[in-house]
Amino acid sequence: MIDSSYADDAKKHHKEAMKRVSTNPEVEGQKFPIGCRVRICDDLGSSMRHFNSGCNATVEYTYAQAYGGTDTDLYSLKIDNYGQVSWYHEWQLTEIKAENCPLRKLRFC
Repeated sequence: MIDSSYADDAKKHHKEAMKRVSTNPEVEGQKFPIGCRVRICDDLGSSMRHFNSGCNATVEYTYAQAYGGTDTDLYSLKIDNYGQVSWYHEWQLTEIKAENCPLRKLRFC
């Protein structure tokens, strides 16, 4: 069972991070901007076997945008037909080009 004070602290930390995301610009060196459509690779490696793979998603923010620092390699994604999942590495993502997707109203890299 999770200690309720730990859960409360985690919720508070996450809420503060989401406020930073809404006001922080994209960090220099960030490959995929917010709203960019990406494809998650099929093989994420053994440590991430339990994560969704081989599907499309939209970039929500980087670790640096949410928690500060310079780590632009980790992304939180909104996975199609699933929901929000964090943290995917940049090497696990490939840009979806606008001409290859019928949803042209979305932002593409």
